Amino acid sequence: MPLPVGQLYQRKELGNGTIGSLKDYSIYTVTAATDIDYGVALDIQDNQAVVATKAPIYAISVKRAYVIGHSYDDIENDHWLKGEKIGALRRGSVSVPITEDVDRLDQATINADGTFRPAKPGEPVVGRFITAGDANGTAIVDVNLTDMGTTGTGATVDKPSTPTTDPSTTNQSAGTSSTTGTDKKGDK
Repeated sequence: MPLPVGQLYQRKELGNGTIGSLKDYSIYTVTAATDIDYGVALDIQDNQAVVATKAPIYAISVKRAYVIGHSYDDIENDHWLKGEKIGALRRGSVSVPITEDVDRLDQATINADGTFRPAKPGEPVVGRFITAGDANGTAIVDVNLTDMGTTGTGATVDKPSTPTTDPSTTNQSAGTSSTTGTDKKGDK
């Protein structure tokens, strides 16, 4: 039996979280803090992935490379489970769920549930759609996500730019050696 050709046995659009082009892409691995659908925008909280509620975003979730389940019915509702290591696309093209009609090359932004739509004037942009799509369907968005232009939210304490030293432990005599070191050269 010959292999199926074209769209004979499948829809034209790709499923959410499917890599959308042959160009290079970059996928990181993060732990899911909650259940996460494929193709939604991600943010990081407490070093774990959560669904992003606004731009800027960290990445977009990609779908599994394999199926876990005992029937084909499991595939339709499959998603990442809390605690799983998930794929997070930071650069490349991926199929995403859209809530409004989009045209090719429209600027993309996200909704509060991590889904995508065309950006309106003044809204932050996360990428560009490289395919058109109908509302409540999918479209392919191209992203190159960096942390440039974002405001820091880290909890790290500022570190001094020069190391501080304790004067009581500093060797104040130039050219002398200490006998507390492990170097045995010259010791007899």
